[in-house]
Amino acid sequence: MSRGAAKFLGSARVESLPIIEVRIHGDSMWPTLRDGDSIQAVSGQLPELGDIVVAKHPWKKMHIIKRVKKVLSDGYFLEGDNPDPTGSEDSHNFGLIPPASIIGIIRD
Repeated sequence: MSRGAAKFLGSARVESLPIIEVRIHGDSMWPTLRDGDSIQAVSGQLPELGDIVVAKHPWKKMHIIKRVKKVLSDGYFLEGDNPDPTGSEDSHNFGLIPPASIIGIIRD
């Protein structure tokens, strides 16, 4: 395509966002995600209500995968999908997660 044609059509900036490979350990996101599943997360975006995210655990040197249940001005309330109340360590235990602790969003 010539420069003139490209100028006429305009241009769209296309950025490739980093993809993170994630393996599920545990049952906190069951039945949505199962122990041993491999999934991909996209980094560089802020999550919305209902998104599944990979985040830094606030107290432990590990990452967690949870669903965004509330978006508040000072952070995200994250919760596991497992219906068993003892099946997930989430914001019920450690409170809100700040935006800087969100590593990636699981995209379908």
